[in-house]
Amino acid sequence: MGASLSSTSSYLQYKNDFELVIRATKDLEHLLETGFGAASGKTIGLHDKITAVQASHGLSMDTVKKLRYLVTLRNKLVHDHEFNKLPDRAHFAKSYDSVEKELKEKLKGSSASGCIIS
Repeated sequence: MGASLSSTSSYLQYKNDFELVIRATKDLEHLLETGFGAASGKTIGLHDKITAVQASHGLSMDTVKKLRYLVTLRNKLVHDHEFNKLPDRAHFAKSYDSVEKELKEKLKGSSASGCIIS
C-alpha cells in the first residue's frame, strides 16, 4: 500500500477528486483488513467489509454511517459516468479523518482490553 496519509490537510493536497477518494478509501480498506480482520480479495466490497467489522467489533451506527457515506461516494465516482466531482471535498476529507480516528481508537481499546493479567 502506498504511504498512509491521515489528516485532512494531507488528503486535500490532491487536486483531483478521483485521487483523493481512491487514496482515502484504499487506506480505509487497508485499515479494515489489517486492523479489524475484514476479508480481503476482489470478491468482497467495502460495504461488505464494513458490515463484517460492524458485527465483529461492534462499531457504532455513527461510525458505520460515516463509513458508508465515504464508500458510497467512492462507488459513485468510480462507477457513475455522470458523477465526476465530489459535492464537498473538505467534508469528504474531514469525514475520512473522523472515521479513521474512531477506528484507530477502537483498535487501541480492543488491544488494551485483550490483555488480562491474573
